[in-house]
Amino acid sequence: MNIGAMRKINNLINFFGKIEEGLLILLFILLIFISLLQIVLRDIFSTGIGYADPIIRHLVLWIGLFGATLATKQDRHIHIDILPRIVPGRWKSFLQIAINSFSTSICIFLTYSALKFIKDEYQAKVTLVPHIPIWIGEVILPIAFFIMTIRFFTKTIKGLVSIFRGIPS
Repeated sequence: MNIGAMRKINNLINFFGKIEEGLLILLFILLIFISLLQIVLRDIFSTGIGYADPIIRHLVLWIGLFGATLATKQDRHIHIDILPRIVPGRWKSFLQIAINSFSTSICIFLTYSALKFIKDEYQAKVTLVPHIPIWIGEVILPIAFFIMTIRFFTKTIKGLVSIFRGIPS
């Protein structure tokens, strides 16, 4: 792959990263607004938004999963880093490739499972709020796991490329 194509891919990845960050901020502001409005309505006016609680729960789900995709992008996700601390330096690259490959596999499984879950929710015809099916609120599950799959797979490929470039010909 030539340098121009790599730049275009990186620009596209950065563009989608900015969309993720913007959506995360927007969802967080929406969460705070609905929560505060619900508190004010309950405490001052003895009323509330009928479906605020399930909406808030689903906003938390979306925020958590968008946060997970961004953490994956920035390598700030949860690590179990005992092995990288004890493995000799030259083997760390191979270990990181194995970890990223394993993470890719897990995320593929989670994406598939989330798609099955969404299909079941779609068929169940349950609603989140009137006229909005619950699967709409849960569709973030396969989307987020797919994004993480792509990110871990990309890290695996980059690791392999760096190892092969480092081997003398």
